[in-house]
Amino acid sequence: MKNWLLIYLCISPLSLLLGQASTNLPLNDDNHRILERMEIKTSDFKGLHNQIQPISRKDARSFVESMDTLAWIKGSKRNMADLNYILTDNNDEDSTIKSKKPFLKWFYRTPAHLYEVRKKHFYVNINPIFHFTAGLDRYNGSNNFTFINRRGAAIRGNIAGKVYFYTDIIDSQAGYPSYVRNRILSESAVPGMGFYKQYNSSLTAAADDGVDFLMSQGYIGFNIIEQIGVQMGHGRNFIGDGYRSLFLSDFSNNYFYLKLNTRVWRIHYQNVFAELIQNYDRGLDRVLPKKYMAAHYLSINVLKNLNIGLFETVIFGRDRGFELQYLNPLILYRTVEQAVGSPDNVMLGLSWKYNFLKRFSFYGQFILDEFRFSKMVATNPAERGWWANKYGLQVGIKYVDVAGIDHLDLQVEYNTVRPYTYTFRDSSANYTHYNQPLAHPLGANFQEVIGIINYQPIPKLGIRAQLNYARYGLDTLSSNWGKNVHLSYTTREEEYGNKTGQGTTTNLLVGLLWVSYQVRHNLYLDLQYRYRREDAALDNLDNSAHILSLGIRWNISERLNDF
Repeated sequence: MKNWLLIYLCISPLSLLLGQASTNLPLNDDNHRILERMEIKTSDFKGLHNQIQPISRKDARSFVESMDTLAWIKGSKRNMADLNYILTDNNDEDSTIKSKKPFLKWFYRTPAHLYEVRKKHFYVNINPIFHFTAGLDRYNGSNNFTFINRRGAAIRGNIAGKVYFYTDIIDSQAGYPSYVRNRILSESAVPGMGFYKQYNSSLTAAADDGVDFLMSQGYIGFNIIEQIGVQMGHGRNFIGDGYRSLFLSDFSNNYFYLKLNTRVWRIHYQNVFAELIQNYDRGLDRVLPKKYMAAHYLSINVLKNLNIGLFETVIFGRDRGFELQYLNPLILYRTVEQAVGSPDNVMLGLSWKYNFLKRFSFYGQFILDEFRFSKMVATNPAERGWWANKYGLQVGIKYVDVAGIDHLDLQVEYNTVRPYTYTFRDSSANYTHYNQPLAHPLGANFQEVIGIINYQPIPKLGIRAQLNYARYGLDTLSSNWGKNVHLSYTTREEEYGNKTGQGTTTNLLVGLLWVSYQVRHNLYLDLQYRYRREDAALDNLDNSAHILSLGIRWNISERLNDF
């Protein structure tokens, strides 16, 4: 922690120099969906690097303001609604947006914020957070009541247009479907949330099926100069254009981070330095074992519709704290790792995105954990399938306004990850945080196909149909075939002959139908049906679940738990 404090004290005075600052868009909210459509339909990035998330609100608004807005909204009320949503939700630097009818004079003076203060050198807004969902989970012939109850508040603002800040706090109680409860028990963490307390809810069938957890995130940031920004906080990041990410996803719990964003010409270069939690067992209150991450991602808009990205990350554990040599934002981490004795876990990645015909986006990622070419092309069959050839691949395509139908969008994505990818000899450097994967929720040793259809028949109504199919090899209590990224690769079953899907062959099918209606800005009514079936070769049970739920959300996004 002393390292982080030293870094912050050194750079914080620089915030007085130059540069407009901006808070971030929440992950997985409507802003991202709208910006993605706009980017594809214009086939012009206009300086936006949409795969580095969360995106700053200033970048989102600048992208919209750079468009030919009259041409965009012509003949489409839904395009106009999308444009208004972006401008209304990101009004921090725009004092012209006003509500027609404020509530009790002081509240909702702007459509997006319950309370807002705008002075010459200070801006802040405050919004409530509320999410309640009730449903029924029919699993293996039995019915169970499910619910989510979350309440909180969010505050964001800036000082003199140079220093920006954000914080929220959310208190939650939930009774999850059976498959989510099983995941909570296996990882000792609520997916995406982390620490929890069990309690005997009167709404659940069995004792201690309810979980109670408190979540908070927050950050403060500024621009050193106009092109270089610094942010320090507690939260999550996502890198990629896909529904999943093989680099860094938002599946795990929040973590403490220091982030640098450098933007010049067609380049966005991001550095993330983070403090993570090693694998741990639930028990008495204690300081949990720590590990650290240093990652950088170089995004280049080679053409106005072609983006190439390079990713590198290292995970490491140190008794004395952060390894200061990894703070160099420009050096290759592999060289540092070798210089300090190769005790750490380095991964490399390549990403791409190509938007074409103002309808399509072709994207993908390739992640390389470890690789030896001689083992890959071995002529001796006994030397093929070497366990340490660890890599993953993502390929996807998006198609907007399918067959000319306004706001009917299709996405198809394929993901595969070799056995033992993301693993290490112990949890001091495996690619996890708080007992959860930092990348794909299925870990490793899988193949997955995802199909998503989004349709917006009217401006306020959204319909989503989604189908996930995955095939993977499960580990057992006494075997390690490479799916569980928490297990040490030293306990692997075989040196050679490894292939994706080895172990207990398992098929997973998840279907989703989600209807959401926006009553007013960021207030949604949701109706959701989910089907999930997991079949393992050694399991004769009918592991199918039908989950139906109805809910209301206010200033918070939905977490689908589609794993």
